[in-house]
Amino acid sequence: MVRWSVGFIVALAAMVVLGSIAHSLFVQEAWSLAAGQADGTGPVALSAAERINWIGHDLVGLQPLYGALCAVALLIAFVAATFLSRFTGLRAIVFPVAGAIAIFVLFTLLKAQLGTVGVFGARGDMGLGAQILAGLLAGALFATLTRPQSN
Repeated sequence: MVRWSVGFIVALAAMVVLGSIAHSLFVQEAWSLAAGQADGTGPVALSAAERINWIGHDLVGLQPLYGALCAVALLIAFVAATFLSRFTGLRAIVFPVAGAIAIFVLFTLLKAQLGTVGVFGARGDMGLGAQILAGLLAGALFATLTRPQSN
């Protein structure tokens, strides 16, 4: 149970960090294009320091609600995947797929209930895909951290 709990916390942290970075990069791209259009020019360039600062700001700002929503989604998915992987023996596939599906379902439910996905960086297909990929990677990390010990 301890290994499962620690694995979950580490996988959730990875999900939140990767998802927040993806969100920030998509928002930065949208801002750059919009600012360029407002000026009648091409996309506005952001320095590496500005991008990193933006990512840090989004990570802190998104973490409480985004982290809580991802925690619920991944918890449900990983509990179900635990049982499924015991029957199939395919934990290296089951957990990543469960993580990806959990994030897809999360944003689909948010869109259905709120009329928006709630995270600007997940509004387009590429942004949603990046969030789903973060869920997949979180599931793979969880599967690795919680795999049964060999004697």
